[in-house]
Amino acid sequence: MTTRPAPAPPASTVATHAQLMLRVLLDERARPSLDGVDWELMERVARHHTVIVRVTDRFMASGVAPRMLVRAAVEERARGHSMLAVLQHIQSNAARHGLAWMAPKALQRFPDVGDDVDVLVFSDSSATDQLVFEGLPVTRQEPSLTARVAANTLYSIATGGDPASALVFDVRHGRVGSAGQHAAFAKTLDRNARAVIMGGTEFRIPSVEDQLVLQGLEKVTGRRSFHLCDVVQTIEILRTPRLDWDYVVATARSHGGLEGLGCYLSYVDFVNERLLGTALLPAQIRRRFAPGKWGYPSVREKGFYFPALQVTGRIQGRQLGRSLVRGDWDAALRLTLWPLAAITERVRGS
Repeated sequence: MTTRPAPAPPASTVATHAQLMLRVLLDERARPSLDGVDWELMERVARHHTVIVRVTDRFMASGVAPRMLVRAAVEERARGHSMLAVLQHIQSNAARHGLAWMAPKALQRFPDVGDDVDVLVFSDSSATDQLVFEGLPVTRQEPSLTARVAANTLYSIATGGDPASALVFDVRHGRVGSAGQHAAFAKTLDRNARAVIMGGTEFRIPSVEDQLVLQGLEKVTGRRSFHLCDVVQTIEILRTPRLDWDYVVATARSHGGLEGLGCYLSYVDFVNERLLGTALLPAQIRRRFAPGKWGYPSVREKGFYFPALQVTGRIQGRQLGRSLVRGDWDAALRLTLWPLAAITERVRGS
């Protein structure tokens, strides 16, 4: 007898729980009502949206945290500490071998981890991976077709002796973007990097403005959804005093990412207004990005979903034309091959 999967909860119920999580994550003083909370749904949504540890910490601080939530947070926190230990090992290797690198997103989400950990090595050669992971029990995964186009390499690293707890590291070599089309912006990330201290180790991460541009380049193009952890980080960036919008807009435009940035920010603005009831973007920025022209995201248990085919086709099409005009043949080739690789993967997986 085949067991049917449980039906998905109504979107309104997921939205109510996402609203509660967003409130407690953004405001330490928030004490929203917990009446009617489905804690099993809360645990699933928080885990899929990569906020389970931070959400649980906030509920524990309020004196309310069911055992299932605490148990899931303990498991994810252990993964977070394992991730930090690996990143510290990578930093030690990089310092010894004179390699420039950064973890563009992981440290901002810590102690949550998510599905994988992005590592950006400022070298075109995948041969540097051996130096980066020197002394670590890594297993190179067979790359997907889209990963081959984007020059991404996935590695599994066993932690704690349990294969089920292995962490996946997504290594990018001197380029970012769904198709690896933004090699020039990777150099900008390297040049403007700022330092943070985590666990007694100094790491490099993108500047605040570059982080926002990077989100515009990567959060919607070539993807079907983004997550609550992304929304939280973006809102925190937009709350930064004296955020240099002139730099953000000019940099996004110069790297062919202005449309992607406008699309993503309009989505986050919509989520913020729907869940928190307030406008997020400055009026002049909102007018510039014409909210609504990209459709609207819908919150589900596993992410905020949007019209991915329309968004990726339009943005990558514009980027392809820009690459051809500028004679950037490497980016043009990757942007041409990426949709073919994505379609082939979808057919094989169907």
